[in-house]
Amino acid sequence: MRRVLETERLSLRELEPDDVDDLAEVLSDPVAMRYYPAPFDREGVAAWIDRAQESYAKHGFGLWAVTDRWDGRFLGDCGPMLQPVEGILIPEIGYHIVPSEQGRGYATEAARACLAWVFEHEPFDIACSLVATENAPSRAVASKVHQSMRTIIWGRLDREMCMYWSERGGGRE
Repeated sequence: MRRVLETERLSLRELEPDDVDDLAEVLSDPVAMRYYPAPFDREGVAAWIDRAQESYAKHGFGLWAVTDRWDGRFLGDCGPMLQPVEGILIPEIGYHIVPSEQGRGYATEAARACLAWVFEHEPFDIACSLVATENAPSRAVASKVHQSMRTIIWGRLDREMCMYWSERGGGRE
């Protein structure tokens, strides 16, 4: 397991196939995934981890496991994945925290660290988080992490989304 970064409370590492049951706690939860087309079954969670691992191999980054820095408890995932946004590929910082651990600031802490990591280690001048317009909890996180927001029609889902973004050297990273 490759550790990528640490914050005051969190350790972020590459996702592994053995994380499928822990990650399913959030990705298979109908309430946590209510803004996605549907919650994931176990095979869908395994495919999610496979896509993250493919991204590590191809780009050197992807969604990472978020764990408690002190006791190793699995808390969710967070990290940059390249996404097509208005005709260009940019790192989109996604985050999912298991329901029992939500509301403790873990998503904000992890997403801020991921944003800083992107600007420190990658050549991109912009990074974003794409959030369903009705997803108030994730919008609250994104507003604490990024500098700006506007709504877009995101082609991948063909629906209106809030695009929160930050630019290199722009402040909150």
